Amino acid sequence: MNIFFLIYIKKNELYMKKLLNKINNIFLQFKSICRYFLHKNKNKVKISNEYQLVFEDNFESDLTNWGKAQNWGWFHPDYLHQYYGTGETFSYIKNGKLNLETRYQPIHVIKSELPEWQQSEKLPDEFDLDYGVGLIHSKNSWQYGWFTADIKLPVGKYLWPAFWLTGVNSWPPEIDIFEGYTLNDTNYLKKFLGFKLKWWKIQPNAHYGSVDDGSKKMWGAYDVPTYKSTENFIEYALHWEKDFIKIYYAGKLVMKITDPNVLTWFNGEKDQQQIILGNGTNFKNEKVDNSIMYVDNIKVYQKI
Repeated sequence: MNIFFLIYIKKNELYMKKLLNKINNIFLQFKSICRYFLHKNKNKVKISNEYQLVFEDNFESDLTNWGKAQNWGWFHPDYLHQYYGTGETFSYIKNGKLNLETRYQPIHVIKSELPEWQQSEKLPDEFDLDYGVGLIHSKNSWQYGWFTADIKLPVGKYLWPAFWLTGVNSWPPEIDIFEGYTLNDTNYLKKFLGFKLKWWKIQPNAHYGSVDDGSKKMWGAYDVPTYKSTENFIEYALHWEKDFIKIYYAGKLVMKITDPNVLTWFNGEKDQQQIILGNGTNFKNEKVDNSIMYVDNIKVYQKI
């Protein structure tokens, strides 16, 4: 009887931790809306002395530390509206900033001419990829620490810029410090209050579980308004340790994961992750605006 009672208590303890974690994030989202009205977007996170800088790129010369396109290829068979440009015209450095450009520049692809590993059954025999996308991935990978970047979001409709970490040995895990969307011209505030706030649909989230057994899930994915994110460089930051995942916009906490059922997917010995920066397009549209996402710097800190 005592064993069953302890199991019952343990299960309810985990449930309460999960519930409190979700309630706390609702409160964090509410605070971000308040900061929007107060025009707060200039702060930066404070990193304690127990962390040291292990990687930094201020994008002053070249992209030696980065690879262009994704590790697994230059287009995705499920999203045949875009490709990741591997030349100098989509991901490049100019005036001390990383420029990630999205542009209408169609290319025609013949499936039989692709490498055999890329000839997915999903692909038609011939197809066009309309939009070239600037996207880079770090050659290094890490587990735990602070990851920060100063970014100015692109201007335009139907865009999908993002700053995220993804597993180098498997997918998931993935931590999306932000995914930005301009798919919709309206939002829930216009629907219920009759007016629309001028913010991007910016969302933090995390992917965990397994695709193979159908347990893959997403945690978070709620809107966080950020004031003038297309006009100013704003610091987006991740603090990832064994017991938590915390995401900050302009120095303020916007999402926190403490649910042990989620964190277990990020704490394995092989759960190293690489950084990805990209200015993608949203696949549910017909016409995308040309745009540039600017990155001023990116840094990684880890415990000494």
